[in-house]
Amino acid sequence: MRQGIKAFLLSAFVFPGLGQLYNQDRRKGVFLVLGTNLVLGVLLLAGMVLLSQEYMGVFYPRPLTWELVQLLLLDTISHPLFWIPFGLLMALWGFGMVDAVRGAGPKKPAAES
Repeated sequence: MRQGIKAFLLSAFVFPGLGQLYNQDRRKGVFLVLGTNLVLGVLLLAGMVLLSQEYMGVFYPRPLTWELVQLLLLDTISHPLFWIPFGLLMALWGFGMVDAVRGAGPKKPAAES
């Protein structure tokens, strides 16, 4: 079961898909790493677009101060278009953790034909 703990820790605290790669489930590991990178990129892009739209639409003439950055971040995080990719990212991360532990069990030999 020690292999399951290592796989879980890799997928939970380092990056989703690394536990699957540690378990030598290459196809699923590569899919999770690439999928998580894609969703993370969409999340960052959506966050930056929402942040810049809010700043340009409401606060543009004012200089960018720390208080203004805090207001912009709160407005960005409260927008539904930010939560959709964030929820997908958390779902992928959770799936990676659970699947890494389940995939760490003893491997069954393939049936010979």
